[in-house]
Amino acid sequence: MTILITGATGTNGSELIRQLTASGQRVRALVRNPARAGNLAGPNVELAAGDFDRPETLDAALRGIDKAFLLTPVAEHFVEWQTTFIRAAQRAGVKHLVKFSGMGAGPQAGSELLRLHHQTDEVLRNSGVPFTILQPNSFQQNILSSAATIKAQGRFYLPLKNAAQSTVDVRDINSVAAKVLMTGGHEGKTYVITGPESLTFQQVAENLSRVLGRKIEYVDVPLSAAADAMRKAGMAEWSVRIVSELLGYFATGAAATVTGTIPQQLGRAAISFEQFARDNRAAFAT
Repeated sequence: MTILITGATGTNGSELIRQLTASGQRVRALVRNPARAGNLAGPNVELAAGDFDRPETLDAALRGIDKAFLLTPVAEHFVEWQTTFIRAAQRAGVKHLVKFSGMGAGPQAGSELLRLHHQTDEVLRNSGVPFTILQPNSFQQNILSSAATIKAQGRFYLPLKNAAQSTVDVRDINSVAAKVLMTGGHEGKTYVITGPESLTFQQVAENLSRVLGRKIEYVDVPLSAAADAMRKAGMAEWSVRIVSELLGYFATGAAATVTGTIPQQLGRAAISFEQFARDNRAAFAT
């Protein structure tokens, strides 16, 4: 059996491929340009050229595939891309499609991205394709985008007020995904995936201080300042709006729920933020 993985070159897709192939599982990685995906090469990895804007390439990539993992970039064509892939999976007779969604996805969610996740979750639920939906919280790895200011200034800047959030390690998310893809009994289920605790970002700073042995500070900034920084970094205006709204949603404390999915599915505790920081200490150390 070969499992098709979309989003293969991203943080989650590449981690999922790493875990699946380490278990001896064969995977087919969907990539736009195989010539630029050499980092995925391995004895159990087959590269397949595919483009969500070209359904015929998805049909070709899904040929002979029983199981697939759906993860697309957050971009303006998000719903169209996910729907196109689900339709292709229908045509291919895929026996199990695992979809990467988001915690809090719902029709009335306080974030457009989470409403879009809900919309595409419903497309899958109504498709007739056997499915599992994974709804993780925001990733502990996101703090790595602040590594430069943590190194240089001992500070990181986010527009999250004093809200707590149960962020989750990408390794844990994809351990659940790998289990769901390689074992039975998960069809028709939705798993909400969080870390083991809900921390404010002041507490995140305290964790980093302990791990690094020097004082790290969290600086709350206005949401407008964060949006301006995204624009200066070259982010498209649609994405700036979507991400800003999501950050505003997180700042309300709406993403503080802790679930037992990881211990239930993996038989161990979820990775704590402090353990994540220890494992990634070199990224923050001066």
